Amino acid sequence: MTRATELDVLEANAGFYQAFAARDATAMARLWAERHPVACIHPGWDVLDGRDRVLASWRGILESGSAPEITCSLAEAHVLGDVAYVTCHEVLAGGRLAATNVFVREGSAWRMVHHQATPIAPGQARPLPSGGLAN
Repeated sequence: MTRATELDVLEANAGFYQAFAARDATAMARLWAERHPVACIHPGWDVLDGRDRVLASWRGILESGSAPEITCSLAEAHVLGDVAYVTCHEVLAGGRLAATNVFVREGSAWRMVHHQATPIAPGQARPLPSGGLAN
């Protein structure tokens, strides 16, 4: 594993949050794996299995008027060959979520196969860097 590979994974992770911020369901769909099984657990939701169900959930969230503004902070990539995961905080009004995003290499691109976010209990969050955002 090289630092360049970690940076590629972090770039794919940033693309996920950019698609969310832009409310771009098409960009979100491009980020998710096509040749591997996918799953997603939104905060408070049950497990969503399968690309169609996962992408339908994202379309619903991104096209709703109530989707929160989220930024990513404290992102750390961990590469395990052709699989990688990123742990991070999702910063939103009123708090933070701890998130894990799992990626696989499909061709030359890192594509998401799993996303899970959960609230962080009061007093348990790591401090954010100065200015609130790190990645």
